Amino acid sequence: MRNNIFYYLAPVFRITLFIFLCFVCVLPFGLVAQLGFLPMAPNQLMADISAQLSLVIVVISASLMIFRILSYLDFYVVFVRREGALGAFIKGTALGLIFMLLCAAVLYFNGNVSFSFKNMAVLAILLYFVYFLLIAVFEELLFRAYPLFACAERYPLWFAIFFNGVLFALAHFGNPNTTAIGLLNIALAGTLFCIYTLQKKNIFWAIGIHFGWNFTQGILLGYRVSGNEMPGVVKATPVGSAYLSGGDFGIEGSIFCTVLLIIWIAWLVYRKGLGEIEIYDPQVKYHLHEAE
Repeated sequence: MRNNIFYYLAPVFRITLFIFLCFVCVLPFGLVAQLGFLPMAPNQLMADISAQLSLVIVVISASLMIFRILSYLDFYVVFVRREGALGAFIKGTALGLIFMLLCAAVLYFNGNVSFSFKNMAVLAILLYFVYFLLIAVFEELLFRAYPLFACAERYPLWFAIFFNGVLFALAHFGNPNTTAIGLLNIALAGTLFCIYTLQKKNIFWAIGIHFGWNFTQGILLGYRVSGNEMPGVVKATPVGSAYLSGGDFGIEGSIFCTVLLIIWIAWLVYRKGLGEIEIYDPQVKYHLHEAE
């Protein structure tokens, strides 16, 4: 019984270790920032891009450290696969864009949003493209790479997906203008990203959807992104009750987004199930052999 407890708690310990290693890898960047070795960013957007690039380096470094500790792991095992990466990213981006446009269309025809055109410089659009790309890479590597794999190897897939979605929502708990529906939709989005990763065995689908989702709602439609104000090519102004329009949290705070996400997830599961996981951990292989 005692061995079984440690067997099933192993993913919790390992994910905790991974998070700790991320914090360790953050320290050099914090030290550089405090000592002022590098020149100041010319504006807030460039500072945000620099910060997101640092976080991408941090999560990659923490992953490499985990791979040193658990020698049977590498990027390929935790779904970071070069084969078809660009195609997966492009298709995922298209899906994220289409989904956000569909949500916006539903809100518009229901009278829950109005749009007004704004002038946004092409350079700013390109910089936000890079910014949201880095966010998608960082958050997907942080949640849908090693942590998802660690849970999926030892737990039922439905639980690993549910747990990952909840963690993803909790990571956004401190965002501005957070609502219960907003957090639910972020958890559902995390669930969606998990299912695509497990079905496709390639995290670049999730990176693409995540990027297309954020860039479309923030820059193309001018919504707030998870409560954060964005400039936008157009400006989206919520109209009516916050639970319908999304309010100050953005399109992710709308119940219409909830319904469409549930339909999308249900369709994926109906077609191909929750996906599958390849077993690499020698302890898991031994445990499964003993259970036969």
